[in-house]
Amino acid sequence: MELIEPISRKLIRLGKLYVDVLVKHTTHLDVTRYHYILSLIYFHDGQLTQNALAHLLGKDKSAMVNIINLLTEKGFVYRENNPNDRRQQLLRVTDKAKLAVPQIIETFENINADSTEGISEADMQVFESVLTRMHKNLKPLISPETTLQAKPHTD
Repeated sequence: MELIEPISRKLIRLGKLYVDVLVKHTTHLDVTRYHYILSLIYFHDGQLTQNALAHLLGKDKSAMVNIINLLTEKGFVYRENNPNDRRQQLLRVTDKAKLAVPQIIETFENINADSTEGISEADMQVFESVLTRMHKNLKPLISPETTLQAKPHTD
């Protein structure tokens, strides 16, 4: 038997490297975490509740509360009562976020371009397709009724 590095480990290493580069280039904005979540709130300003955002991102409600609280403490986001349903609070961005998010988006674009340099558009489409297929393959395995079993590769 040989030790096999899980695919997840490779993706985590790549993700950590990406975030390290992102943080390096956005430190001046006072955003050290949750760049993408802040960007989502920005693009849906006043249209998303915490629960809707949690559902969109596949995060549990308590984790989302902590994230929104942090972004609120940093002065990027605030909650506003939904005029159509007083039980809900809509997420809004502050002027600070309105200045920061365009720079974050530009940084995403630059890192994406730098990290995919020398990789063809066709290869990127294959990469996206493989990620999507892997997600679809793994998703049913979180069900309590499902057990792992070795399957032969069909390549």
